[in-house]
Amino acid sequence: MPIKQTKIWRFFSSTKLAIWLLAIIATLSLVGTFIPQNEDASFYIERFGSSGFNFLSKAGLNNIYSAWWFVLFLILLALNLLICLLNRVSFKLRMLGTLLAHFSILVILAGALIGLFFGEKGYIKIKEGEAINCFLSKDKLVTLSFSLRLDDFIYEEYIDPKEKLLVYAKDNKLLGEISLSKGGDLKLLGGESVKILRFIPDFSMDITTKQVVSRSSEPRNPAIEVELSASGGKDTKTLWVFAHFPDIHEALGKDYKFVYQWVMRRPKDFISKIAVVKNGNELLRQDIRVNHPLRFEGYSFFQSSYDKEDLIWSGLQVSKDPGVPIVYLGFVMLILGLMIIFYLNPLLRRG
Repeated sequence: MPIKQTKIWRFFSSTKLAIWLLAIIATLSLVGTFIPQNEDASFYIERFGSSGFNFLSKAGLNNIYSAWWFVLFLILLALNLLICLLNRVSFKLRMLGTLLAHFSILVILAGALIGLFFGEKGYIKIKEGEAINCFLSKDKLVTLSFSLRLDDFIYEEYIDPKEKLLVYAKDNKLLGEISLSKGGDLKLLGGESVKILRFIPDFSMDITTKQVVSRSSEPRNPAIEVELSASGGKDTKTLWVFAHFPDIHEALGKDYKFVYQWVMRRPKDFISKIAVVKNGNELLRQDIRVNHPLRFEGYSFFQSSYDKEDLIWSGLQVSKDPGVPIVYLGFVMLILGLMIIFYLNPLLRRG
């Protein structure tokens, strides 16, 4: 019996099978967009709880694109497309575009599978001044031929224009305001001037030294230091105005009332200033920020996280995917095939 007449061949050459496989892969990919992939266990426990994390881990839903069953569906789809292509193969010139378009999908799937089997993904947590040359990928330690040194970590916040210092008279009449996003001085009726010196997200004061520090970068006790200057700037005094404790500064007996209208700040940008060092030589300096990765020797390092409690730590996502060039080749073939189908073939038919 010819192989094309066997049940297995007919099964894998079925268009219905292709539709079902595409639907399953699309559904799993959709689930992968709703459930963040390849995060630390603490991330899933915080969001879904311990039982939710155990379920996601056992089902492989926190690592869908590397799960054996997802890879199996990709292989079945590739096999289905290959057999369908062999069934309809024709080396006539007018079929060139169709062959390229169909074969390109196989090339794209091959690139994806190569990335899944031979690619490397991991996470690096690095401290300012520290150099690291390894990361954990799929439960194995990968050693790099170079080191990454974090020279500086920069965290910037978006300050809402509604975040302001309001200055009132004793009779609660509003005298003016200063926006923290714009800054500047505020001149009062008596000739005094007010300006904001600095912002502290988590105010704390050493009882012995009276030194003010921020216990963390989290806004647990946001406060601003305000400078009140007499006319001509001869007599200058400072005070702290607290967002959560608006009446504390009144104990200073000032003629004015200060209100810190605080608004939750959002991350605007976080940047890792990285140096690449190999054999004791500094080869490259680059800022890694969101959507601007560092690429070196086939590896890509993406800015992915930071330590909210201590802004001297940076989290970098690491990836190396040898299948990417093959995927790009597949897309080029697909575009060429479609151009032949829609542009070249009509010209040949007219000729």
